[in-house]
Amino acid sequence: MISQRNSYTVVCDCCDLGVPERLAAPVVGADDAQHGWRCRVCCGHQRNALKRAEEHAAELRIRLSETVDELRATQGVAEDCRSKMRAAFWSRDAVLRQFERLARFHRATEFGCICGKRNCETLAVVDADWINDRIAAMGRQDRVG
Repeated sequence: MISQRNSYTVVCDCCDLGVPERLAAPVVGADDAQHGWRCRVCCGHQRNALKRAEEHAAELRIRLSETVDELRATQGVAEDCRSKMRAAFWSRDAVLRQFERLARFHRATEFGCICGKRNCETLAVVDADWINDRIAAMGRQDRVG
């Protein structure tokens, strides 16, 4: 069982970076009351401004590098998703164009389908409202774009 204490994140009073509580030390005042937290790095440079600046700069460089790596990975995933989405749209449009071609040869008449069948299965698929709506929208988009 994992201790709940290990799962907390606190903000260091010195560098303002979030750290797990187990890696931080409480800042205790003269009144023995806790006034905040310091990470391990900041505990090592108390009252030494030069050492503090060097350590903070090093920590920020590390975190910036990690953030840039995460950004690049996320951009790669986003581009991959974008290309898959485009491929799905192109595939959908190709299928709708085939339905449009089928609709030329299968239209409803008062006696059934123009192909001659009374209960034409192809007509039942091609004549669905949502397919006709998508074909019409695709036609409008082709005229506009």
